[in-house]
Parts: sequence; structure tokens; C-alpha cells
Amino acid sequence: MEPLVSAALMDATWQSVSGATPDEIRRMQQQCGKDQEELTGFVIGFTADFGAEALGLVLYVHLVVAQAFRRSGAKFRQVKPGAIMRTWKENMDVVNELKAAGHRRTPFAFPTNLTSEPAVLQYIVDALTEADESDIIAMTDDEFWRALQVLKTCCDCMHNAVKGT
Repeated sequence: MEPLVSAALMDATWQSVSGATPDEIRRMQQQCGKDQEELTGFVIGFTADFGAEALGLVLYVHLVVAQAFRRSGAKFRQVKPGAIMRTWKENMDVVNELKAAGHRRTPFAFPTNLTSEPAVLQYIVDALTEADESDIIAMTDDEFWRALQVLKTCCDCMHNAVKGT
């Protein structure tokens, strides 16, 4: 199946979310939880022990990713806990492959052969590794790799949850 989210859609989505008011963000968060309750719970549960800044970043990136899939126009089934956990375990191999290839918590091009949604994964990597001197997010290497695995799991689950596939 082709990617659901193009680079242009991903770009427009993160720009839209970054310009949203606090009330609009709150509505998007509520919709995100309503649309995919199990997936949202997974993100919160698997990152709850992160430092405050790292957790905030992961939740924000998750919101942007969820909005991008929402804006794709596709209809989605509810993602079940079993599918989430299977995908989580599969993505452990992806993270280990990236580490073995020498990638670190610095900007890098996410290998397109490791994802069904290249634009989404590149956004995730860029957001997690952004080095804005005025707004550096405290995140350990372990938090980075787990955040990447969690967010890739969400991306893969949404890609696979398209109705009619």
C-alpha cells in the first residue's frame, strides 16, 4: 500500500498544529484520544517515565502524526492492543538496526526501506533531533530511541488500520 501521508501533507500538518491556539490543541488532543484510544494510551503509558520536556515533545509529535493521518482522508479501524504490541516488538528490530548502522540522536535521514510512511518517519526523526539553540529539549539517548520506537509503532499501526485493507 502506498503511503497515506505525503511530504507536503506532513509539512502542512506540522505547520498547522504549531500555529494552533491552546484551545485548538486541546480539541485535537481530545479527538486524537477518541479516534484511537488504545494507541494514545500506548504512547502515554510507554513514555510516562520520561522527563517532563521529553514527554511533552513525544506527546506533541504524536498529536502532529495523528493529525496528519486524520488529514489524509483515509478511514481507520480501531487499533487493537495486540496489534500495537506486535508492532512495538517488530520495531525493536528497526531501532536496533538504526543503532547498528551508527545513527545517533542527531538529525539523520530515516531509511525509506524501513517504513511504509517515509514522510511521517522523517518528521518524527526531525522533531526528536531538532537542535534549536533557543529551545533545547532535555532528552536522554534512551528516551530518544524509545520515543522513536513508540512513534514508529503508532505510525505503522495507523498505516495498517486503514479500512478496506
